[in-house]
Amino acid sequence: MKSRPVSLVLSKFLLTALLAVLPLASTATLQAGEPVSATPGIREFSCIAWDNLPCPELFYRQGNRYVPIKLSPGQRSQAYPLKDAHALELFFLKERAADSGKPASSDNFELAGLAPLLPEAKRMLFLIEVRKDFNGLPLQLRGMDDSVETFPAGSFRFFNQTPNLLRIEFGGATLDVPQGEAKVVVPALTAAGGFLPVIIKDAEGRNILENRFFAQRTGRELVVISPPVEGRTEMSLKIFSDVIPASPTPPKKASSPR
Repeated sequence: MKSRPVSLVLSKFLLTALLAVLPLASTATLQAGEPVSATPGIREFSCIAWDNLPCPELFYRQGNRYVPIKLSPGQRSQAYPLKDAHALELFFLKERAADSGKPASSDNFELAGLAPLLPEAKRMLFLIEVRKDFNGLPLQLRGMDDSVETFPAGSFRFFNQTPNLLRIEFGGATLDVPQGEAKVVVPALTAAGGFLPVIIKDAEGRNILENRFFAQRTGRELVVISPPVEGRTEMSLKIFSDVIPASPTPPKKASSPR
């Protein structure tokens, strides 16, 4: 999943017709400090780190083992197995053992971030930010259900990281996305795909941003909406693209936020 730049210049272009959409799915997200399931169903996970990490190596704990994770800023990592765990625990390696052939002990690892698991998720995606979390750890993790049933091919997931509710008009649907939540919309598309207009409004219905996103049947797009970066007035958008085989399964029905 790669991040690509998004033009924030307001566009007045609207397509003359919008295609019908499949039912919407509200997707829960979890971060440190929220309840942890006693019977997690997750089987694998992947990560996206937005920035360079303070330490070049990152590990996660699987039972008694510390498994390295390969990360490139703005790109989705490969999928890693995670079984019989209640949370994803990420670690920095404080120092390497003198003998490179000898595995480092648990004393060589420092907890860098953690997040609970969604109880029914078989696959999760974790967004990693270099900022202190609820527990004072250096990495803040936000996890969400990454299954194709919830986030299918051809869909867009809008994740609101601003402090306010956002109203998003996209693909013939209107989404009210509260702070810290994500919602999915699946527009009907031609085989070739195409550009669809998106309008982001505040809770009072005032336009904040107009743009167009390219949609295709074999891709799914995570759109992270954040407050303006320092020195700017427009919202910050990050789009992470993932190409997967088209799924015949529609997304789950809307569920209550967790």
